[in-house]
Amino acid sequence: MTANDRERRLMPGDATRRYLAALRERGPLDVRWDRAPTRHKRYPEAARVTLPWRTTAEPSPEALAGALLRELLGFDRLVWLHQLDEEGAAAGGAPMLVLGRPAPSGGALYPIEAYVALAGGLYHYDPVHHVLELVRGGDHRPVSGLPEAGGVLVLTAVFWRSMFKYGDFGYRLMCQETGVLLAQAQAAGARLGIGVRAHLGLREADLECVLGLDGRREAVMAALSLTFPCNDGGPGEPVHGERARPSSPPPLPLVGGPAALLHRSTATTGEPGPLPEPWTLPEPPEPPLPLGARHQLPDATPVPQVRVSRTSPPAGYQPVPLPLADLAAILAAARAPHPGGLPEATVTIYLLALRVDGLPPAAYRYHPATTTLTSVGPPDPPPGPLHANTRAALRTAAAALIPVGDPLAAVEQVGDRWYRLQQIAAGASIHRAALAAFALGRAARIHSDGANDATDQVLGLAGTPFRSLSLLLLGTPLTRGPSLVRDLTSQGGDQPPARAPATNP
Repeated sequence: MTANDRERRLMPGDATRRYLAALRERGPLDVRWDRAPTRHKRYPEAARVTLPWRTTAEPSPEALAGALLRELLGFDRLVWLHQLDEEGAAAGGAPMLVLGRPAPSGGALYPIEAYVALAGGLYHYDPVHHVLELVRGGDHRPVSGLPEAGGVLVLTAVFWRSMFKYGDFGYRLMCQETGVLLAQAQAAGARLGIGVRAHLGLREADLECVLGLDGRREAVMAALSLTFPCNDGGPGEPVHGERARPSSPPPLPLVGGPAALLHRSTATTGEPGPLPEPWTLPEPPEPPLPLGARHQLPDATPVPQVRVSRTSPPAGYQPVPLPLADLAAILAAARAPHPGGLPEATVTIYLLALRVDGLPPAAYRYHPATTTLTSVGPPDPPPGPLHANTRAALRTAAAALIPVGDPLAAVEQVGDRWYRLQQIAAGASIHRAALAAFALGRAARIHSDGANDATDQVLGLAGTPFRSLSLLLLGTPLTRGPSLVRDLTSQGGDQPPARAPATNP
């Protein structure tokens, strides 16, 4: 029996179960930095559209798409950072110059690439030079099957860029990072006046064929339909010419192991075109209702709309309480509608309250309909296999927000694709919370190692099908820290705001 025959015999959920078992059994990282790929892709022979660094009063679709892409994947700050040890203490040595991006990425590896279909062509975004590279001429928006889209933005994952370091765990990080970028796009689009709608039900193979991707080295994860305030006349006819050639050598393919099996099992089949949205899924079951004390939160005030960014502290927080009103606003942001029309119960929000004004320290479950928190146990920080920087940050954090879900809840309806959808929803939830924290003058940082069996025990989930999916620490940023930051978005004009290195350290 061949490997393909064995895969065809898998039942829905089998690939997810194998993947989850592999994550539980994984050992320490053995990173081969000499095998690290570049952190961005280029089409060096392609024609370029130079994007303005500032939009005008009546920007073109290209300029608006460029502004959105910059707030997703572009470089927005220079950071002079003193080297720290694993617990956030000064380690000595010369300062490092780091190029920061607006949205977080696991290990700062940035495995997600962006392509955009506009009336003038199908482009790849080069974040280093802030240009669009023409991959294919003509109007390819109709290929997506998304009606009346002024633009179609496609997010892809370059697997080896994350998995060279994290192995199979990197696939989970890339799924969550897709959700992070979908939430980032929604927030940036609202500020820029662009209508943004996420789509998770596209038949990825159709788009990969147009983009010239083989699905093993780089694959489509999600798409966004964009509506611009300016009208470009509607979709035209695509030109089926040659594609531009990407830079070489290509990244290594995803060919074997639990992550490869899981990704192949998420592929859609059937007739070409998009899948129906919103998802016709029943609401997944929620975790058992806790019986502890219930606490009413204040009404969540609207979070001020600011430039889309976040404060991700490398050395912990001020050990001061978080105002209860701020926590209420952050929790409300986390429970905004999920991307792609996913059911509300795809993710449930739990909380470790460590230092919150007016709230006893405890582990809680959040009920968005009643804006209440129900105690599920003591506020013991997870005792599991945490990284040193996570243990250090927990000592000064005010709270930890933890998305929870059943990774097998909807496999009968959508198969192993459910794993990817749920991880995307979890990533979107924690990033919306992080953006709300930033807008309120707080800081937040994702610690993916905080989602483990020990955390499940603290939350009272042991023995249930529900699992912690990620962990976002919240707190008040340090007034002094081991870094100096220069904002690259604060200068006017159409020229680059700073002369920056061509790669992201």
